[in-house]
Amino acid sequence: MRSVRPRGDTLRTRVALAIYAACFAIGAFNHARDFWLTGWRPYAWAPAVLEAFWTALVLLDAAVIVLILTGCRRAGVALAAGIMIADVAANTHAWLTLDIPAFAFAVPLQTAFLGYVLGSAPFLWSARPEPACRVPPASAAGTM
Repeated sequence: MRSVRPRGDTLRTRVALAIYAACFAIGAFNHARDFWLTGWRPYAWAPAVLEAFWTALVLLDAAVIVLILTGCRRAGVALAAGIMIADVAANTHAWLTLDIPAFAFAVPLQTAFLGYVLGSAPFLWSARPEPACRVPPASAAGTM
């Protein structure tokens, strides 16, 4: 798969997006590892809503990486922000309300990354539409 880089991206922009991709790759890897080690319901011990969310993260984290690497920056940045807000909220709830001490280490790190995502998002948001991410017209979608 070839990475699509809009013209004019600075080294800072590429580094910022690489940090997104690396951090979400770590998240996707950790959730995939949980599946590998414990089977199809690695979070069965958690309340159903948290189990569903944490299970979905294996695909959602990977989706951020795919969107960023294929040049769909706006979608990738928006999904990254949404995931991190939800993840920090869910994991803080698991740590403080459900008293799961394993989150005492993860939540501060995730909160710092959330700050990075929210702080960098305005700078990474492309001012012009991204041609690689435009949805084709309905009439062209079925023709080949």
